Amino acid sequence: MILNIKLFTLLLFLCLFSKINATDDDNRLWQSIITEGKMNENIGWYIELQGRFKNDMEDFDQAIFRPALNFTVSEQAKLWVGYAYIDTKSVDSHNYEDRWWQQFQYDSSYKDYTWLSRTRIEQRHLNIEDQTSYRLRQQMRLSFPFNKINNLHFLIWDEVFWNMNDTPWAGDHGFNQNRLFTGVMLKYNDASRFEIGYLNQYINNTNGLNDQMNHVLSSNVVFGF
Repeated sequence: MILNIKLFTLLLFLCLFSKINATDDDNRLWQSIITEGKMNENIGWYIELQGRFKNDMEDFDQAIFRPALNFTVSEQAKLWVGYAYIDTKSVDSHNYEDRWWQQFQYDSSYKDYTWLSRTRIEQRHLNIEDQTSYRLRQQMRLSFPFNKINNLHFLIWDEVFWNMNDTPWAGDHGFNQNRLFTGVMLKYNDASRFEIGYLNQYINNTNGLNDQMNHVLSSNVVFGF
């Protein structure tokens, strides 16, 4: 009962937020396939492929290729270095972004609750622009199993994006966007899982465009080795 009340309150908040703040709305689809494993006891590898679709999920929006390495600092902390190649469909062509990023990740658990904090800094380079955009991302993630179903978990996370400088193409310094996800996670084992749910993406456009509210059906398939 308590869980149902929390979910209802969250959904109500999302509906109210979208009505008050959004200027342009769209229904979108994001799908990711992730593989990860270990090179040795202290170094891990990660590869992500993601496809995104816009305009009520009918048109291609972005393709993302994101490889990375992570280094174990302690039982709960890791340092990451990675790269991302992003192909974005514009009105009449494609734009291509090269993105280098560094990340500190800390995860812990208490009883059945598992939480994760992820702090990422990105250096973004667009093929049609000269200026580099620097962006900070902070994500907090919480999961816990449904009662008596140990492999099915409730999952919620929120991530705030903050531009660290002004650029014509990525926007002004300050708040860039927020992503709030709520859904379920099916764990096949300790290393592999499937996540699916609703993602609310609010984009603060400061370059003359209307703000954007995207309602995303998001799924991740993770294969661990």
